[in-house]
Amino acid sequence: MSEIQTLPEDVIAKIAAGEVIERPASVLKELLENAVDAGASRITVDIKKAGKRLIRVNDDGKGMDLEDLKLSVGRHATSKLRSFEDLDKIATFGFRGEALYSIFAVSKLAITSCKAGAETGNSISGEGGRVLSEAKTPPVKGATVEVSDLFFNTPARAKFMRSEPSERAHLIRTVEEAALANLDIGFTLNMDGAEIFSMPPGGEDFWAALKDRAGVIFGKNIHQGLIKIEGRNPALSVYGLISKPDSLSATRINQHFFVNKRPVASRVIQQALYRGYDSMRGDKHPACVLFLDLNPADFDVNIHPQKKDVKFASENEVFKKLSSTVYNEILKKQTASVALSGPAAGGASRAAEPGAAQCGGAPEQGPELFSQETLRLEPVSGENGETPNWYLPPISYLGQIAKSYLLFESGGGLLVMDQHAAQERILFEKYLEEFSSGAIKVQPLMLPVSVELPRSQIETVLKWKEWLDKAGFEIERFGAVTLRLHSTPALFYFTPEALSGFLGYLAEVLGEPEKASEDLKRNTVATMACKKSVKAHDYIKPAEALRLIEDLKGTKDSFHCPHGRPTLFYISPSEIARKFQRTNVI
Repeated sequence: MSEIQTLPEDVIAKIAAGEVIERPASVLKELLENAVDAGASRITVDIKKAGKRLIRVNDDGKGMDLEDLKLSVGRHATSKLRSFEDLDKIATFGFRGEALYSIFAVSKLAITSCKAGAETGNSISGEGGRVLSEAKTPPVKGATVEVSDLFFNTPARAKFMRSEPSERAHLIRTVEEAALANLDIGFTLNMDGAEIFSMPPGGEDFWAALKDRAGVIFGKNIHQGLIKIEGRNPALSVYGLISKPDSLSATRINQHFFVNKRPVASRVIQQALYRGYDSMRGDKHPACVLFLDLNPADFDVNIHPQKKDVKFASENEVFKKLSSTVYNEILKKQTASVALSGPAAGGASRAAEPGAAQCGGAPEQGPELFSQETLRLEPVSGENGETPNWYLPPISYLGQIAKSYLLFESGGGLLVMDQHAAQERILFEKYLEEFSSGAIKVQPLMLPVSVELPRSQIETVLKWKEWLDKAGFEIERFGAVTLRLHSTPALFYFTPEALSGFLGYLAEVLGEPEKASEDLKRNTVATMACKKSVKAHDYIKPAEALRLIEDLKGTKDSFHCPHGRPTLFYISPSEIARKFQRTNVI
């Protein structure tokens, strides 16, 4: 008997499904693309149990007759291609002819559809790729596709689905992307009987419609910081909304990229966006809805089974066009802002230099450097009676440079401390100790702090609710786009902005709580410490500086912040002497 055998059809179908259908959101994406391609003006999505029980998509598009219904669930069936050459001029979303076939192979499927003007509609239903029944239905134009019991016949794949909040987040983002890409179509999303959002079709004004959609999807805080960019030419057009440099976020999750209205995850586009901001963004990230329009022959969406990524024929041209459009628009807005806020006509304009007096007042004075009244810190034993080798008493506080670095005399040498990195290390170890011992000191808030996040982010954050409770954060959902914080660890004080950044970090980075490694959770704690530490450019009083060095001395790793950056460096007396070409230390 030959060792090589042809696989059974049902096995082939399940393998094909595994390439295209990764999770419930993969199903929803394919169904939405088909509805858009059918010319729908309104699409309604109903989800039950995060898509595991039901995904229903209803549209008012052109519909199908019974013959097309049957063909639509077969292998390699499509209305979008006629020849191989057509792949170079794809102008639609669903074109492979594998989507419904793959979905049908791993679910129970029912499709009801009717063409405009037909006397009756039709429906088919079945499971595991087999049509089991047909029926006549009322003549309602459009189509309704119901996918239930996803992965019922592939339990191994079902095990890899994530928690309901995680799957809900992916489903919401899928509809959000479709709504941003298709402003002329109305979208309604219902989950477990509750309406998540309902957006009517946009009007003829593209920019007004885009801003309205972005307002619903991003929420007020992010939406207010968006500006318009536009750079069009026949070969490549770039346009959309991006964050102003002073309205950046702590997370990159609010970035949406579209190539010919198809949502994609492209490193080329993302890197070009960041290059456009040049050095203006620090460690923060812009939100965006960015559209690229180009000839279908100039990019390939077939490089990914789920059409998530795209390859450009000329990546350099795309990169240059996008980055320059972003940069020029930001520069133009900044120039206009300076012009509006500048001095009156005839006056002189000069940027205030650090430390310069303004409005006739004297510059703020920090502690006098090498002052005669230096404060001293007497030696105190560190952990287990050990003291770090940089701690050479007597310690004298000398002053602060650039409101970021603290200077101390230690053992006749110069000790330079990064005040932010040092505070990170101290808070990190204190919090980690409390967390490990299960004795986190919690501070109830007199008034809850409200944080507005996009709906998909809220779903992702809520899957961390149990862990956050243990970590000292009590959160709850409050409305469609708002979370409320009722308590925090006593070590930290979170402003709404800082809390939003922290929760955004959770949503983007950590994934499933039960699957997150201890290192990843450790980094979460480090991030909290980082968010709430004394920041660079904060003025430090002499007593606070001495308290900081004393606390740092007692940490397990006083040389590094939780992210690995140095907290301090020491210049010995002999090294100082060499700088002045002295042979002996004074």
